[in-house]
Amino acid sequence: MARHDRSCYFPVMGKKLHETRERLLQQGLALMSRDGMAGVTLGQIAEQVGMSKSGVFAHFRSKDEVQIGLLEQMARVAAPVVIEPAMGALEGLPRLEALVRNWLGWASRAGLPGGCPVAAAMFELDDVEGPVRDKVVAMEAEWRGLLEGLTRQAVEQGHLRADLDVEQFVWELCGIYLSHHTSQRFLRRPDADERANTAFRALVDRSRPEAGSVPA
Repeated sequence: MARHDRSCYFPVMGKKLHETRERLLQQGLALMSRDGMAGVTLGQIAEQVGMSKSGVFAHFRSKDEVQIGLLEQMARVAAPVVIEPAMGALEGLPRLEALVRNWLGWASRAGLPGGCPVAAAMFELDDVEGPVRDKVVAMEAEWRGLLEGLTRQAVEQGHLRADLDVEQFVWELCGIYLSHHTSQRFLRRPDADERANTAFRALVDRSRPEAGSVPA
């Protein structure tokens, strides 16, 4: 009688588990984009993918683990839309400008049905302690670190003035982004993009070696 090698099934099983987890993350990210962190529950994700709640528990042990997994999924989805194209621009201000262009309103271009999950989470979790808040704080710190690095490159290239307060520049830039998010998502202002771009151009212009010079 032929003996079956059970090890040959393991790669197939692993692939199916990975595919199921990816499907859960994709559906959950869409929910989080539309309904916020509070709108993501194990039951809702299970319903979206046609699984039992216990089936979802096979991939995520808690709601916190689901939400952290979704935040990591968001970063994977955002990178090819926001970061990777910008890195092809010339170093300095052109690269920073490309990143900001890609950043404003990125969620819709990435195929998400709502807004930026991290921007929403910063309001939802401002008074909530725990691992999910810690994850959002770490992601925000990493993102601001990238913005500061690109801004410093622009200073080194002479595109922005040598005495620029880089932290203040990034602080104002993040304020522009959050104002754009609120205007676009909550107020539903049709001029959100235009006003955000105007604010960014003003920030750049007053940060140049010669204040008020025409952008390159």
